[in-house]
Amino acid sequence: MAETTQSLDGPAAASPRGLRSAPNYPAFIPALTVLGTRREALDGRPVDLLVKAVPPRTVIVEATAEVEEIFHEAVLDRKNALLAAARRALAEYRCRPDFDEEYTVYCVAGYGGDAETFLALHGGMVAAFLKNEKMPLDEGTVKATLKSSIKYARHDLAVVDWDGAFLFDPYGDFESTIELFEIANLQLLRCRILDSALDQRLELVAGLPSAPERRILFRARDVRSVLREIMRLRSQSILEFQAIEKNIKLIGDWYSADLYDLIVTKFHLRTWQRNIKEKLDALEDIYTMTSENFTFSFSSTVDLVQAAGWFLLLVGYFVLFFLELSR
Repeated sequence: MAETTQSLDGPAAASPRGLRSAPNYPAFIPALTVLGTRREALDGRPVDLLVKAVPPRTVIVEATAEVEEIFHEAVLDRKNALLAAARRALAEYRCRPDFDEEYTVYCVAGYGGDAETFLALHGGMVAAFLKNEKMPLDEGTVKATLKSSIKYARHDLAVVDWDGAFLFDPYGDFESTIELFEIANLQLLRCRILDSALDQRLELVAGLPSAPERRILFRARDVRSVLREIMRLRSQSILEFQAIEKNIKLIGDWYSADLYDLIVTKFHLRTWQRNIKEKLDALEDIYTMTSENFTFSFSSTVDLVQAAGWFLLLVGYFVLFFLELSR
């Protein structure tokens, strides 16, 4: 998932419908359009690529491949090959390489019995895959990783981590759950981009006071322009950060709402949003004070010009007075 500068057009993507009796939320999620699909061969095995767009400029690439033994360490190499294929697809849409989000979902289906049996047998491997590690992990790390899990039915299970998730469902009902991961990753990507934009504004704040005094009019105009930009960023952040999460929470204590809350916690989205709000508040305060200072400086300059004008006018009167006396 990454941002692009290109216009994104394509047919609307179908909203996935799961087997769980949870409310649908198509009106609350970003509208997706399909940009293209294709099949590639990696190491002689097929890989399906689905390219989707989220207005205004976000591209999502889903790279899907089947494996015979998901708990084999070679799966990590397969995962890295899939990520490379997805990044090549993103490059075709001129996406920014400095701002992207990757997330891996391991899906296990077609089994019988309780999904927690897999954790008892392969818990260490599950945790290692989610940490992208081939080495055995400490028991405490394994327990902490597997603790971030949620169940809906007796035989399904979702284990959520920062870089990936394991989904267990005997019926293979994964699409609606994966969509929630995409929404959260979209939120995280936009948080990172907005946070970077605010850092650039902070650098601009540091440069304004050092500008030459003779450019005071231009500096004041810059301040007004940035104040308008801050208002735009604040409105954008409110719309993007609150709308999706608020409406998903309106579903209530259903599986999708609980799972999304777990994903938000693992992604530290609330911390990102809090930091962005603090930066917006700080920037607004700084620019307000700077604007007031520039206004005061401009008023002082105008007063000095007026005083100088009156002084020159008085000098002119005295000159005329003495010229009249000398006649």
